[in-house]
Amino acid sequence: MIWNSLDYKIIDMHTHMGPEYPLYYPDYDVDDIVKFLDEANVEFIISSPCEDLFRCDSRREVIMDAMMRYPKRIKGYYGVNPKSEVCVDDMLKAFTNNPGYTGIKLLPDYHRTALTDSAYEPFLEFANHHHMLVLSHTWGLSMHNETYDSADITAIILDKYPNIRFIMGHSIQGQIDEAIALANYYPNAYLDLCDTGRINGVIEKMTKKAGASKVVFGTDLPMQSTWYVFGAVMHARISNNERRLILRDNAIRILSEVYRPDC
Repeated sequence: MIWNSLDYKIIDMHTHMGPEYPLYYPDYDVDDIVKFLDEANVEFIISSPCEDLFRCDSRREVIMDAMMRYPKRIKGYYGVNPKSEVCVDDMLKAFTNNPGYTGIKLLPDYHRTALTDSAYEPFLEFANHHHMLVLSHTWGLSMHNETYDSADITAIILDKYPNIRFIMGHSIQGQIDEAIALANYYPNAYLDLCDTGRINGVIEKMTKKAGASKVVFGTDLPMQSTWYVFGAVMHARISNNERRLILRDNAIRILSEVYRPDC
C-alpha cells in the first residue's frame, strides 16, 4: 500500500475518541484506534472526547485512560466548555496529573459561544503567556447562521494572543481563502486538513499561498478515516518534501515549541 512506501510515520493532530450521540462508530475505543494506527502507519494522535461536542461537562476520563495506557500513541487536548464550571486551575491540575496533554481544545460553534467571549479569556491568556498549543473549531458561518469562529473573529484572537500556536480547526471551511490568508500573515496560525482536505485543489492552494510549513494533518478519526485524508495529501500536486512537512514534520516542530504548564 502507498503509505508503506514512506520512510517516516504520520502524526494526526485532530482526532476524537469515545462514543458520540447519535452516531455509531464501530472502532471508537482506544484499543481499536491504536490497532488502526498501526495499520495506517501513524506514530501518534492528539485527541479529545467525541462527547465534548454536545455535553456541558467533558468525558475527559476517555482521553485520560487512553493516554495512560498508550502514552506513546495517544496525546490529548484539554477541552474547554464555556457552559461548564471548568477553570484554569482545573486545567493545570489535569496537565500535572496527565503528561499526555499537549494543549487545549475549543468548540465555539458547538457551544454557541464566540471565540472572543470572555468565558474563553482566562484560558487564552494563560495559553498566550505560556506559549501553548490551542486547537479551535473555525467554521466561518456556523451551523445556526451565526459567526462564532469566523475569519474576522479568528483574526482578533491571533492579534490578541500572538504567542499561542493556534490551529484553525477545519481551516475556516466556509472561508478557506480567508483562512489561508491568516496562516500566511500570522506566524502562529496553522491550517488544518481535518475534513477540509477532501476539497479538490485545496491542499495545493494552501501549500502555494501559505506554505507547506503552515499546514497540519488532521482527520477527525474515527469520524473520518486516516486513509481518506492521507490519500488527499499523497495525490495532491505538491512535492514529497511538502508532503512530509504536512504529514509529520510540522507537528514535531510545533510540539517542540509549545509549553506544557506542568513543566
